[in-house]
Amino acid sequence: MIRLDEGIEKGRETSIKGQGPGTARKARRGIKGRIHVPKLKGVWKKRRPIRPLPILKQISPADLLTLANFLCGVLAVMLTVDGGDGLRIAMVLILLGIIFDGLDGPVARRWGSSHKFGKWLDSIADAMTFCIAPAVLVYHILGGPEGRLFQSLQVFLVMSAAVSITILGILRLARFSIAGYRFKDFIGLPTPAMAMIALSFSAFVFWSRELGWKIDLVTDGQLLVIPVLLLAISFTMVSDIQYIRFRGRRVILTASVVLIMLVSLLVGVKVPEAGMVGTMLFFISSMVYLISPLKDGPTHIWGASKRMSEAANGNGTVLDDDGRIAPEDDPDEDRA
Repeated sequence: MIRLDEGIEKGRETSIKGQGPGTARKARRGIKGRIHVPKLKGVWKKRRPIRPLPILKQISPADLLTLANFLCGVLAVMLTVDGGDGLRIAMVLILLGIIFDGLDGPVARRWGSSHKFGKWLDSIADAMTFCIAPAVLVYHILGGPEGRLFQSLQVFLVMSAAVSITILGILRLARFSIAGYRFKDFIGLPTPAMAMIALSFSAFVFWSRELGWKIDLVTDGQLLVIPVLLLAISFTMVSDIQYIRFRGRRVILTASVVLIMLVSLLVGVKVPEAGMVGTMLFFISSMVYLISPLKDGPTHIWGASKRMSEAANGNGTVLDDDGRIAPEDDPDEDRA
């Protein structure tokens, strides 16, 4: 028996009778003396390979927001290196990146996408804007490019904090991207929240210098307090602590705080006091979110992955931003 095509729905077969044991092999090779096998309708027709669309034609509205987020991170690094008033503009760009990152998810769910690499593109953009750009900003404001690594404790601590923000943030994004299912909330501090904390500390030092405030170990002399705090906080990104995902009114409240900080950075060029007020509000909001897991008591701080897995019945249930069950194959559900 020679099966002409195992993938044919009808499962037709043909028999070779009265031939030697090598006939089937000869028939496959197509050599002289092969038997005649009539073609069946639709059996030998080959499918033409489907050409993938050019990547530029696959870009969706959500991808444009993600790319805008990435561009904000790149420009923020460039302006930070320039120094001067570029530091303030770099902070503005990081805040704009946070806004773009918050919009790409809803836009993807509204208009969809023609590909499945949205979550990877989103992670790359987040790595640039929320890991690399804040780290460069922290190093430039607190340590300064003129310091030498092993000749100053301050520069060493600032360098350690900047490297920790970058490396642990990228690990946090990688863990989020390769997860086989998503939970209702976050496991570990999200990278945008870490960027907000780093930005609030950097802005506080920036406006303190503009106003002439001198706080020993914080804004004057050896700046040791802030680098140590940032180094410790960065480890929460790869922790097993549960952080809530904002929905409804909390999203509006967070967006309002970000916009206030954005306006204060723009107005602060002429009124530094306004910049400091916005920075303090931004700092307090960031700290409240950082310590928010404490509201459920110390026994519920660690072990978030286990608790959330049990909440999802341990069967890989995919939950959307509203906590509803969502299909695993939806590429637009992986943006966050």
